[in-house]
Amino acid sequence: MSNKLRLSKEASDRLNMLSMRLSLKRNILCRIAVGRSLSVPISVEDMQPKDNDGFEFNRYTLAGDFDEVFKAVICQHAGKYLDDDQYFTYYFRNHIERGLELLYNEFKKINSPIDFLVGLFDSSQVLD
Repeated sequence: MSNKLRLSKEASDRLNMLSMRLSLKRNILCRIAVGRSLSVPISVEDMQPKDNDGFEFNRYTLAGDFDEVFKAVICQHAGKYLDDDQYFTYYFRNHIERGLELLYNEFKKINSPIDFLVGLFDSSQVLD
């Protein structure tokens, strides 16, 4: 079972910028990114990150005590059972990568940390 994953350089740059602008820890932003990615009905199965030159995280830092919950939701989204290695090193990573891209692009449109965070958690707003 793999306990570490490494993001792409591009995703890490986005994560760093969002972390600084929103004053949130990277692991928290990664969890938000997974949630944002899961709101997109298209699977991450065919995603191929460009590189492995970015931040490295251990499993507990990213998923914490909710690892099994993340796995269940990601398996449901994928529509199939995933073993631990598939789930964490491939699907979890790809959801972080896609989610960070979505969050980064959404933040660029709003460019206000407070409005952005409120918009993330306001169920009446639909993020595109």
